[in-house]
Amino acid sequence: MEQGQSIFIGNIKGGVGKSTISAFLFDYFRRRFPERAIQMLDTDRQGTAFELVEPLAKEGDVRHVPVSDRFDGLSLVTLDSILRRMRSEETSLTIVDTGAGWPGNVWQIAMMCECIIVPTSLSWADLRPTIEFVKEMDERKDSNFSITPHLIIVPNRIPPSQRDLSALSENLEGLNVVLAPPLSDLSFVRQTSSNYTGLKGAEGTRFYNEFMRLGDFITDYVLSGKLSAMFEDELE
Repeated sequence: MEQGQSIFIGNIKGGVGKSTISAFLFDYFRRRFPERAIQMLDTDRQGTAFELVEPLAKEGDVRHVPVSDRFDGLSLVTLDSILRRMRSEETSLTIVDTGAGWPGNVWQIAMMCECIIVPTSLSWADLRPTIEFVKEMDERKDSNFSITPHLIIVPNRIPPSQRDLSALSENLEGLNVVLAPPLSDLSFVRQTSSNYTGLKGAEGTRFYNEFMRLGDFITDYVLSGKLSAMFEDELE
């Protein structure tokens, strides 16, 4: 591996689970890859993911670097510099959490990542802005003539008995996306947010099993390079 890797969590719609997924992915990867430097950048001015993870993380592994048009925080140039420095470490894996709203110039950060994780429910209120976001990022990829970042849709709030995601697939038809294993509900985190203990606190629950499948999917297809190889084969 010539450089480190990074995962971007994004959607213009708020309340779809970005911060929650970021926090648990951080914990999943540090458990799965204890030999790697797992880090997280929370760019959302609310800092939810940072607040969840920081008490459990090593010093410096989790940073709150708010970036928005209305925030007098670190500039995009500084954020870009931080991520590039992290990616210069061969064994590093960085998770970038973002807030709601159009990404603006933060899309440049997304373009440096191996994938963009896009959570959404099946409700049209979530799905409509999600489709707009995916179209925007897909156009950015096309303009850069790049296979990455892969756009990974994570269906959220899917009833456990519902495994037919054809309605979601139909709405995403024509878009260059990949469907990840679904999550039933992230409310588990809201119930334990005052005492967040990561995946350890979720062991034995449906949430734990579903999230492990999601983490395994990202590991086996995105981080391994398998998904990129599949797209390259199609282009040939």
